[in-house]
Amino acid sequence: MKLKVHQKNWLLSFHITSASLWFGTAFCSLALAVYYQNWANGNELYAINAARNLMGEFIIVPSAVSSLVSGLLLCNFTVWGFFKHYWVMAKQILTMMLIVIGSVWLGPLTKQATSISAIERLQVLQNPTYVSIRDAVIVVGAIQTLVLVIIIIISVLKPWGRRKTSP
Repeated sequence: MKLKVHQKNWLLSFHITSASLWFGTAFCSLALAVYYQNWANGNELYAINAARNLMGEFIIVPSAVSSLVSGLLLCNFTVWGFFKHYWVMAKQILTMMLIVIGSVWLGPLTKQATSISAIERLQVLQNPTYVSIRDAVIVVGAIQTLVLVIIIIISVLKPWGRRKTSP
């Protein structure tokens, strides 16, 4: 069963909205992490960590999952298919990698940074565990945001075309 044009457009709109929320929130979280590294107030430091953690839990995770699910539905119910086009396959692989890395590694590290800063406040900047977590989260967050930009570019340009032998 293939979707009618207006059904596909609604699903595509939902997919683009989900991906936009994911990218925008990831970018904002990264900007907060990079910009706010030197503090005079421990409460502000904790608040930024808590805000980044909430952004991850309540915006990034749901928008990433809804982007993945809506993308899979688009593959299933449109002419694009799952394996007909290289660009679709690349987006699927990159999206799943981002979700796994974010869920298994980046999200838990952000929670850990928030927990440590909740207890230690401004003294956390002297804690080598916190500093290494903060630095890792910034680097991986930057890579994830860059990969999201690459996924957006792939979506627009649709490079590599159709596979010669597609299932």
